Amino acid sequence: MKKLISVFCAILVLVCMVPVITAFSADTDFVIEDGVLTNYVGEDKNVVIPSSVRVISYRAFAGNKNIESVKFSDELYSIGDEAFYGCTSLKSIENADSVRYVGALSFVDTPFLSEATDEFVTLGSVLLHYNGASSNVTIPDGISVISAYAFLSNTSINSVNCESITHIGEGAFYGCTALSDVISTKELVYVGPDAFYNTAWLNAQSDFVTLGDGLLVAYKGSGADVVIPENVKRIAPNSFYTNKSIKTVEIPSSVFDIGARAFMGCSALSDVEFNSGLVMIDDEAFAQCSSLKVLTTPNTLSKIGKGAFAQCAGISIAFVDGDSLLIDYGAFAQCSSLESVLLSNNVHAVGSDTFFECNNLQYVNVSEDTIGISANTFAQCNNVTVICKEDSFANSTLLGKVNISNNVGDSNLDGEVSVMDATLIQRYVAGITQPSNQSVAFCDANFDANVSIIDATSVQRIVAKLD
Repeated sequence: MKKLISVFCAILVLVCMVPVITAFSADTDFVIEDGVLTNYVGEDKNVVIPSSVRVISYRAFAGNKNIESVKFSDELYSIGDEAFYGCTSLKSIENADSVRYVGALSFVDTPFLSEATDEFVTLGSVLLHYNGASSNVTIPDGISVISAYAFLSNTSINSVNCESITHIGEGAFYGCTALSDVISTKELVYVGPDAFYNTAWLNAQSDFVTLGDGLLVAYKGSGADVVIPENVKRIAPNSFYTNKSIKTVEIPSSVFDIGARAFMGCSALSDVEFNSGLVMIDDEAFAQCSSLKVLTTPNTLSKIGKGAFAQCAGISIAFVDGDSLLIDYGAFAQCSSLESVLLSNNVHAVGSDTFFECNNLQYVNVSEDTIGISANTFAQCNNVTVICKEDSFANSTLLGKVNISNNVGDSNLDGEVSVMDATLIQRYVAGITQPSNQSVAFCDANFDANVSIIDATSVQRIVAKLD
């Protein structure tokens, strides 16, 4: 009996030595794609983000009433819009030092944000909210990003020193009516839409409102013909959004980035002059500019963003050049008047649905250097013909899926390439004859998104079987 009691006591001691483990979420509770956490399907109160996660996507945890604490992964740097919106039990966040970006409304309606008492409520290097009462605010060192609506409708602030800041989010100072002085440095590279809406500072500015190192934040002028100043390097998102007055815009070579929706909905805008130096046209930058007729991009361009020229109902022809250019999803979607597109040999890849529902699109010439293109590029374009060389990637990929013509240089559209086509191109270049949009697509025999005397020479070499 004594032996049995001894064994029982030994077992009891071992059981007592086992630590109590708080239940945390299993990796199977997370939907993760290439380091991006897109959804959480668990029910745990204490969530530990898996180590592979670098980004938490839009509304990944939104509306979850169970979560009380979250421990971020060491590699997490970005939190999407509304990621934890409405997590009404969320009070604690751990291991946030690596966070560099937090999207709009990410922690709205959470105790973590609403019950915070710090003057500067932060995650990593991101300022989420300002709780202070000072009229002259200096953002502390270590904070590089002011998140969306961080100072929303704070009517006490007279000045803000943003010398440490690189990014100011959407509506960050929206409705700060007393804010009259903003200090920034060349480190500031991004200002979101309506960041300074209804502030004394913005109201006092002249036509071209700039911050940082040549960042054009807004345009307040009334002129129809706009010439962007030479000191501008970036055009911020929404800078000219839905401006119904401007008709022409000249963008100098100093500008290398045009932000998202910068000119979206400028319905009277009929001509945009891009210059060499431009690298990026961001998402929807010129979407719904219905008066644009002809588009010509510079040879320095590396990306045309999603929907950048979508629903530009007036564009009939596009000359698209660049530098290893990527054309993203839906860039020219629903351009209902678009008839011809010339893609230069500097266009590297063309995304899916780029020309979605361009119902009048007839001809697109594609060089052998474009190695990213598919039938989905021309979704619901019922009458399109791709002009390309027989040995090109486009020919092998699209053959049997869309109409193909290998008659590069057939400027008179008679179905064959002859010396007559070279002569006609020469007449076009000399201004003797005006080509149709359809003819122009065939004229560009050297695939540089331009019709010149060089194309006539290229056609002559094709006829002589030298190329």
